Amino acid sequence: MPSKAAKTPSLRRAVLPLPASLRELGFTDYEARAYAALSAKQPATAYEIAKVAQLPRANVYAALRNLEGRGAIQPVTENPVRYVLVNPEQFFRRIQRSTAGLCDDVVRTLKRSVKPDESAYVWAYRGEDEVHAKLTGMIEDAREHLWLKGPVDLIEPYADLLVEAARRGVSVRMIIFGKAVSGLVAHARIQVVPHEGDGEPHGPPSDQMLTAAADSTGMLIASYAGTVKASYARDASIVYVIETLLLHEIYLAEIHQSFGKQLDARFGRKLEKLRRKYRPRGRERPVIVGDDRDLT
Repeated sequence: MPSKAAKTPSLRRAVLPLPASLRELGFTDYEARAYAALSAKQPATAYEIAKVAQLPRANVYAALRNLEGRGAIQPVTENPVRYVLVNPEQFFRRIQRSTAGLCDDVVRTLKRSVKPDESAYVWAYRGEDEVHAKLTGMIEDAREHLWLKGPVDLIEPYADLLVEAARRGVSVRMIIFGKAVSGLVAHARIQVVPHEGDGEPHGPPSDQMLTAAADSTGMLIASYAGTVKASYARDASIVYVIETLLLHEIYLAEIHQSFGKQLDARFGRKLEKLRRKYRPRGRERPVIVGDDRDLT
């Protein structure tokens, strides 16, 4: 199992070289290289830019005309013409606002024209970043209730988000393996329930899985055994089953708190007699060593 430190994904975006970043923003290769060259030496003539960028001079003239047309650069002298960058922060903030506006327009259009039946799918997420992003989105979008079950070290990276959810009126319940969730601030709408009354770890696969359900509209089951992977569904029947299971975990924890000694005497610690009687042999194995089909 990955270490606790390894579970908290690093979400920093890799810093690309300037020309590569500019190409991602829609610059042509020549425009990106010319702009990067000018950023390293300005003011500069087309000849100087071509030399720094190692581009044919004819191509640089066309690229500079395009950059000037975009409002990215401007001439400051004549005979010879020398160029400088227009204030980069102002220029790229303008692109940012324009791009955000275009994306909003596209989303609004697609919402009107595309009506997918989300209940018909189970989405598969692979890798820590994907799973982390999806669970973060579920927590941030929740409006009524959030229920989670898992070991404390898998829940801890979301402690601040869970507190924020409670503060905006979301009822948060957690069934935990462990004693306490580090970083979790006490709140009237947050309930932490030790699994089966004591929170004692049960070993695999329970110590490597995280289950979440939100607002009776979506559920996610994540496995942190080996390659991190998760399945997410919005199908009403699937969500109902998962939320019912989580509710019964809460019922069982309260029953243990009141009748723990009698239950241990009758069924053994951690209900071991019942588990031996009903649990299929090797039930945990597919979750731990299985391939990507196990959760989909």
